Amino acid sequence: MYAYPKLTPAEQLTLPRLIADPEAMQSKFEDSTHQLWHCETVDGPMVLKVCDHDAVSTSRFWYGMNELFGANFPNSIGQIYKTHTLLSENGCFVVPDCLAASASRFVLTRFLAGKDVEVKWVTNDMVVLLAKHIAQLHQQRHQKWGNLHAPAFALANWTDKLLLTLRELVEKSTSNIPESLLSEVLAQVTRLREVDFVPIMLDLRWDQFRILDSKEADYPIALIDLDAFAIGPRALELVLLEYVLTTEQFDLFRTQYTLECDWPDYSQQKASYQLLLFLMNVLGETDIQRWMQQDY
Repeated sequence: MYAYPKLTPAEQLTLPRLIADPEAMQSKFEDSTHQLWHCETVDGPMVLKVCDHDAVSTSRFWYGMNELFGANFPNSIGQIYKTHTLLSENGCFVVPDCLAASASRFVLTRFLAGKDVEVKWVTNDMVVLLAKHIAQLHQQRHQKWGNLHAPAFALANWTDKLLLTLRELVEKSTSNIPESLLSEVLAQVTRLREVDFVPIMLDLRWDQFRILDSKEADYPIALIDLDAFAIGPRALELVLLEYVLTTEQFDLFRTQYTLECDWPDYSQQKASYQLLLFLMNVLGETDIQRWMQQDY
């Protein structure tokens, strides 16, 4: 009799029956907040993600997500199927089917065979597809921000909440943030005036995507990690993309994006959002001077 690791007998009752011992999968990220297993079942191969609460408690990324956006992670794991539905209906990428989810505990999704994207494999077609995907999501405008499925914070409160979160993240940071930079950014935040909010992915990196073996989908690329979505300012995700894409890729992204969506002028928000992303350790950079010099 095979059993799902880390799950209680009661949690396993309604899950597909296993036909082999689950195999542990190596995490792609040092700060991963899940333990992963590949599970062969009577309904096909699955991936089990079990929340690592110790990792969550020390994660600056999830501290920022929970404090700023009210993400309610890891309790929000129980609602992850809603994210799968949202992206299936509005995005351009394949997303794995969600078979089961339990708040603060685990997610079971269908395994999608393929290879996780490496930066060196990124093509212009992939950049164009990413731009279409994000432009489509950015057309869903909200006057409130916060949790992806229940944004509850008023537009007028964004500045104060961002200020508070930045100060708290600075206190938790192991990096030496120059006082002059911090003062400049905090002054900029007080002048921020966002007009609406959209679905954004705060841990957007190419290694969150997988090139599928199957050619049945119109676009054989899947987005496989859906935990870190929120309703927030477009500019925050676009600033993140300046780090993810090369200069040429970013120009191509912008050209495609503006075919479907207007391009916001975020010059007056950029430093604020750069510092936020750095303090949340989004891409693992430790040199604040190098990080803040990013400019497309």
